[in-house]
Amino acid sequence: MKRIIIVTVLVLVVSGWLYFSGVGEQEQSTYTPVSPTIITPEKPVPADIAHEMMFIPYWNIPSGEETSEYDSLIYFGVAPDTDGSLKEDEGRSKLELFIERSSSARKQYITVRMLNTETNIEILESPEAQEKLIREVTEIAQIYRFDGIVLDLEMSVIPFSDTKEDISDFIEKVSGSLHQENLEVLITLYGDTFYRGRPYDVSFLGEQVDGILIMAYDFHKSRGEPGPNFPFDRKEEYDFKQMVQDFSKNVDNEKITVIFGMYGYDWTLGEQGLPLKSAQAIPLYEIESDILPGCNGDCTISTDKTSSETKVTYSDSEGYDHVLWFESEDSVEVKMKYLEEQGIGSIGYWVWGYF
Repeated sequence: MKRIIIVTVLVLVVSGWLYFSGVGEQEQSTYTPVSPTIITPEKPVPADIAHEMMFIPYWNIPSGEETSEYDSLIYFGVAPDTDGSLKEDEGRSKLELFIERSSSARKQYITVRMLNTETNIEILESPEAQEKLIREVTEIAQIYRFDGIVLDLEMSVIPFSDTKEDISDFIEKVSGSLHQENLEVLITLYGDTFYRGRPYDVSFLGEQVDGILIMAYDFHKSRGEPGPNFPFDRKEEYDFKQMVQDFSKNVDNEKITVIFGMYGYDWTLGEQGLPLKSAQAIPLYEIESDILPGCNGDCTISTDKTSSETKVTYSDSEGYDHVLWFESEDSVEVKMKYLEEQGIGSIGYWVWGYF
C-alpha cells in the first residue's frame, strides 16, 4: 500500500468533511434489493487491481514525488455558485500548483464540488446556470489540459422522482457537452446509494458517464451510533459485498472505481454506551503512530470478523469510554481481493494525512 501526504475533509473542524460524506444525516434505510439491468457473469472473471487513483484536495497539495505511483490524480476541486459560475475561491486559485506537482500522473481530472444541496437544487432548476457551469468547467479543463472532470453532485434530500430526474437530465447534459470536447466525465456516488434510497438513477447514469466512483466509506455517520467505516460481510444487514453487487447489476464493471476512506471515527460514550457528541475523524497514520502504540491495559484492539475493520476501545484521562472504528491497510486488502474476484480492477483513496 502506498504512503503519501494528503489531507481531506475528514476532521470535523474542517467544514468540507460535513458536506463531502453526508455527515450528520440521520437517515432511515429504504433499501430493497435492486433488479439487474446489466447482466453480469455468475462467476466474474478475476481482475487484478490495475488502476489506482487519488483525490488531491486544494488545501494540501503534495509533491509530485509523493503521488508519482498513482495512475490518476483527481484535483478536488472547483465549486459553482447558484448561477453556475465557478467561484473564485482557494480551490480555483490552487489549480496551477496542482498541475505543477502532478505532471507525472498518467491522467488528471478536476472535481466539480457540488456539495451544497440548496445550491445544487437552484442549478438543477436553471438551464441557464447549467449551461454556464458546463461552459466554465470545459474552459478550465481545456486550459489546464485535464483529461476530464469528476462531478461530485451530493444531495441530502428525500429522493422524490423529480429530483432523480433533474439529476439525470443534468448529468446527461454535462456528459453530452464534454464528450463533444473529448473530455471524460466521471461521477461520485455514495456507497449506501441503494441502501438509503438516494436520488440517483444509477443504471441511467452509468450509461451516460465514463466512470462511477463509489465512496465506500462513512456508512456509520459521525453523529450516529458507532460502527465500521463500511462493513465488509454482515449478511443480515447491508455491507460492502452487497454494495458491489448492487452497483454491478446496474453499471458495467469496467466503469466502476471503489474509493476507500483511510480514516476512523472515535466516539466518546456516555453511561448507557451511547455517543455523547459527534465522533472525531482520525486519519489512519495518526491511529497507527499515536493511538495503537500507546494502547495499554485499559485499551483493547480487535479485528471485527464481519467488517474486517479494526475496533479499539479505551478510556480517556477524564474517565470517558471511547470506541474507535477504522479502515486499515489490512481491511482494504480484504475488500480489494473481493473486488478482484468480481472483476473490478479500479480503486482509489480518500484519506487524511499519511497512510
